[in-house]
Amino acid sequence: MLPFLIAVVVATASSPVRLAELLEEARKNNPELQSAHEQAKAAESSVSPAGALDDPMLMVQLWNAPVDFSTVPLMIQLSQALPLGDKRAARRDAASAEAASARANALGRARDIEAAVAKAYFDLYLADRTQEADEEIEGTLRSVIAAASGRIAAGKGEQAEALRAQSELLKVQSDREAVGARRVAANAKLVALLNRTPGSDIGKTTEPGMVDRLPDLAQLQEGALRERSEVAAAAGMVAQAEAKLRLARAEGAPDISVFVAEMHAFRMPGVADFLFLGVQGNLPIWGGSKRHPRIDAATSQLSAARADAKALVNRIASEVADTYAELHAERRQVELHHQLIPVARQALASASAAYASGRGSFLMVLDSERDLLMHELDLATHLAMYQRQLAELQRVTGVDLGLTNAAESGIRERHQP
Repeated sequence: MLPFLIAVVVATASSPVRLAELLEEARKNNPELQSAHEQAKAAESSVSPAGALDDPMLMVQLWNAPVDFSTVPLMIQLSQALPLGDKRAARRDAASAEAASARANALGRARDIEAAVAKAYFDLYLADRTQEADEEIEGTLRSVIAAASGRIAAGKGEQAEALRAQSELLKVQSDREAVGARRVAANAKLVALLNRTPGSDIGKTTEPGMVDRLPDLAQLQEGALRERSEVAAAAGMVAQAEAKLRLARAEGAPDISVFVAEMHAFRMPGVADFLFLGVQGNLPIWGGSKRHPRIDAATSQLSAARADAKALVNRIASEVADTYAELHAERRQVELHHQLIPVARQALASASAAYASGRGSFLMVLDSERDLLMHELDLATHLAMYQRQLAELQRVTGVDLGLTNAAESGIRERHQP
């Protein structure tokens, strides 16, 4: 039973971490996302108070009492302010539009965080895959060094050949150090996005692949205009500006306050109770210096909000087109390198065999090794960039394009000759 448990623990520990799991973790634990959600809740809670009446005022006063207090007239007054001219509805609509913008901003922030997690995840994949390629090339170089040493011992080779191979080996080892630093950076970024304990190790990533099919550019642009949270946020800003313009125009209507009061005069003979009713209001007569400039400012803000919304539509179309083109370019690069690597492996195997048998040159082996290393690293780079562009396209369209499935759908091609 114990060996079985140990095997299960080891298998679990070596299992790669899935992008879908990290995205779900970020949605639950990312502090920036939690802040955006709380701000949206706060804005939603502000809608009802914005259109509510002010609290009534209660006043108790000693009214017109003689200095000898032969009578004590005590008055209790209750008043209520009543804004006219649709001001309450305008304030409520402005708050409601602000809440809609806050909700949209929270959704947009969630998509930004998800894209950042995905990009850091594929940076981690690239670092891991580069380290593997370096290890593979390092093994090949050590074989070349052994072959060169054998030729030197047999008097068929030169010391310079072994030294050149040793130099190439040191370059690969130096690259591994740089890649290690990039892996640390990608891991640290993921740890921060997931709100994990600093210094935690994310683990190994899955092998990514590519999506089978994407919608065409026109469909993606149309979808982006429907799904992008920024479009909803911009619409909220326009609605908020419209409500503020209504409020500025409504300031031409007076606000009134109605009151009722009752006074009782203690120690007064005869009638001792008196009733007061009244209404008061402001006189909005300062239109030229106060109200009209506010209307002009609100009108300009509305025009600016509408222009921003139009600019956003143009920017979204441009972002989608640019990312779509980059994604297809990276896909083509991945496909080409899948064809190049088998050829490079065959060339290296042929050159190494010829060199070991004394028929080939050392420089041919070295050039073949360099070509293979370049193609291996280029493949990993383009595959990671493809996934990053897919994450970006999913962000700029607001549409699920199958990123999480593609992140673990790849099959490592060993490209054996």
